[in-house]
Amino acid sequence: MSTGPIVWMAGTNWDAVAGTDKCLVRALAKTRPVMWVDPPVPVRRPLRSGIRTAGTAGHGAGSAPRLEQVGDSLLRLKVSAPPGVTRPFIRRITAWWLERTIRAAVAHIAWEPAAVVSAMPLARFPRKTAGLKIVFLTDDWLEGSRLMGLSRAAIRRVLESNLSQADGIAAVSEELLIRLGGLRPADATAGTATAALTSRGAGRRTAHAVIPNGCPEPPTGMPAAPREPAACLVGQLNERLDLDVLEAVQAAGIAMTVIGPRTDRSPAYGRRLDAFLAAENVHWMGQLSADELRGQLTRFGVGLTPYADSSFNRASFPLKTLEYLSAGLAVVSTDMPSARWLNTGLISLHSDPEEFALAVRAALAERTDRERERLRKQFAAGHTWAARAVDFQRLLDRADHHRARHRAGPLAAITAGKPGEEQT
Repeated sequence: MSTGPIVWMAGTNWDAVAGTDKCLVRALAKTRPVMWVDPPVPVRRPLRSGIRTAGTAGHGAGSAPRLEQVGDSLLRLKVSAPPGVTRPFIRRITAWWLERTIRAAVAHIAWEPAAVVSAMPLARFPRKTAGLKIVFLTDDWLEGSRLMGLSRAAIRRVLESNLSQADGIAAVSEELLIRLGGLRPADATAGTATAALTSRGAGRRTAHAVIPNGCPEPPTGMPAAPREPAACLVGQLNERLDLDVLEAVQAAGIAMTVIGPRTDRSPAYGRRLDAFLAAENVHWMGQLSADELRGQLTRFGVGLTPYADSSFNRASFPLKTLEYLSAGLAVVSTDMPSARWLNTGLISLHSDPEEFALAVRAALAERTDRERERLRKQFAAGHTWAARAVDFQRLLDRADHHRARHRAGPLAAITAGKPGEEQT
């Protein structure tokens, strides 16, 4: 079993809203050291060398990246970049600097990584760094390139380079493995998510797995106070949400609390979102800490996952659905592949706005059903971040096995089984 340190090139800054990367890394850090690498942040001063650890004197805002202790066995590496990181020439400088910074940080703390994980759309695997190479697909980065303000062509080049070197590929959905990971659609059936596929042009076996988003450990016991006849929506407020559905719930007179920051960009969408949040029966709380959110979820009768039917959303796996179930809430979701993947009758699926609103009202009518609440928590207990960390460890073990067989040559494949056959 591979238990050494992991270098995790993350898709978001450590201080951003906790998403897939951060939740999974926190779970992994309970059993092994992890270095979280922030995406490069533009600065206006010249880049300078130097790394600091928590408790030592730091450099100025324009200094080179810094290592900080952000948890037990968990380090954060901040990475600076010149302004204009989306421009082609500056992108190349930034990529070079990111690689240099990671190598310097690893050398500074005398690590020999067991794995380097790329979950950053524009981050190539650093050269001359030990460890398995793992691509972790958290969203369809090509479809989301415009939303992220990044070059689709640049993302494709980096992704193809990383996939050609990868020992393992993980994705939050089977659809992502098909679209970006190189898995053939015919292979994406039940029971194949932990098999192997042939890496593009590499002539070797690459371990892969579907590792969806998880949830916190469900709290024990039931809420002290009865749940309110109100719905809640948690998460970032942007164009990924189906406003037709939300407006139908609001028009039905159902009380709603919305928790999360606004990240919308479209002026037209923003005006509709303004009107929705200003409605008399809608209360917007903004962004809350994880602890504050857990406390709030004990109040409500139903959680909403109203995602629009888009190509990007169909490949995603929303955090909120399992988070609601972990808190014991009923869930009403639009009919997305991620919700169907969970394969449970505990989630009510409706994409028609009027049917969605009726399902929300029905869920609220049953909000005092303690047995259903217990079943939701029981289901969520099998999908915690700790369980996802175990799945990730299994992927690393399989990737290590494939790499060892590849290095041993054809004779090892013959003695282990038929040539080219997956050994599990």
